[in-house]
Amino acid sequence: MGGLSKGRGTELEYGGAALGRIHKHSNYRKVMAYWLGFLKGVLASKHIETAEFSPLKVEAENFLALLKDDDAKELIEDLAIWQNEPREIFAIIQDIVDIRSKEFQLETENDDVNEMYGFCAGIACDNHITLEEVQTLLRRLESYPRIQQDSRIRNLRLSAQRAISDGRITSEESDDICDWITQLVGDSASDTGLPTFGNTGVLQGALDDFREIAFNGQMFVLTGKFALGPRKAVSGLIEERGGITKETVCKNTSYLVVAAEASRDWRQSHAGLKIMRAIELRDAGHGPE
Repeated sequence: MGGLSKGRGTELEYGGAALGRIHKHSNYRKVMAYWLGFLKGVLASKHIETAEFSPLKVEAENFLALLKDDDAKELIEDLAIWQNEPREIFAIIQDIVDIRSKEFQLETENDDVNEMYGFCAGIACDNHITLEEVQTLLRRLESYPRIQQDSRIRNLRLSAQRAISDGRITSEESDDICDWITQLVGDSASDTGLPTFGNTGVLQGALDDFREIAFNGQMFVLTGKFALGPRKAVSGLIEERGGITKETVCKNTSYLVVAAEASRDWRQSHAGLKIMRAIELRDAGHGPE
């Protein structure tokens, strides 16, 4: 798409206003699918725990900012009014989901994935997974046939199946399922006080020690929104150390550098094409660090 603006001497960049206009419709659908999935995840246990009030408020505030959504605004107000009435909050959320699900139909694979990410974040928002939530999770995972090849989804499903085999969920099994969900959507709002939408997942096999990185002659690809500065600045730091930076992930990519904050213009709420390609290559034994 950079070619659209080369005649003016500029390129479309992630985070830029021009690309934001191009992606406006798809970004709206991404946010809405995630928001509805999150609310469905909160409802999965068939009741609301008071421990879910705080992460619910954090997520609702984020979606109010993103969507200017009246339902999110009213939910924030209701959480303050009905602090000791979780049944009222459950009914309010159920009404939101029923009405908005009629207005917003899942149409594409990306809609499915974004709703699934939101659902996972919803069931894990209080860092505790119940038997009912695991049962609903397994049913929903089976309803998304197009994402079954993702190794993270397979591992999450296997963890859930093992946990439910004896008809109860131990605290260790709950923690294990939450860990696999963290790989998809990052830490829960209970952990960080921050909304999950806009996080990047915790990728399996990521290097924790910068001293393990070899720069000289190695190919780096960057993705996400870096707190350190613009992507060009980060690329410059890599190149100063002898690394080579490219735009796309391939078998020859040595490292995919993932920012802590997702890009607004990623195809999915927690994964852009570069992350999706890197996971695919790693699953085949060819992936970058």
